[in-house]
Amino acid sequence: MAVPGPERPTVDDTFELRERLSRAWRAVFDNAVEAGSPPDAVVETMTAVAHARFAELFGTAAAASYLALLAEQMRDVDHDEAETLIRGEAPGPASFDDVVATMDPAWIERDPL
Repeated sequence: MAVPGPERPTVDDTFELRERLSRAWRAVFDNAVEAGSPPDAVVETMTAVAHARFAELFGTAAAASYLALLAEQMRDVDHDEAETLIRGEAPGPASFDDVVATMDPAWIERDPL
């Protein structure tokens, strides 16, 4: 029998919400770049702020697990691109939407252990 852990916040995770939030994050990014900020600095800063807030909301272990999940998914994308090259096909760049679409929307509910 599993011992109940601390209650985790639930996420109202719908496709519409994800789409709206993605557009909002992209708008922030675009506005910062249009104002003269280097794109790399914008992405790194947005990532750091989001990760810090994530850790505040869900705990550092969940934040670390989430980063590990993202890294695993990126490795899968890289692996798929390598397979394409091995088959002699020209790889296409992975778009942001393709990478986000591969994320499991129920990741927050999984037990990291």
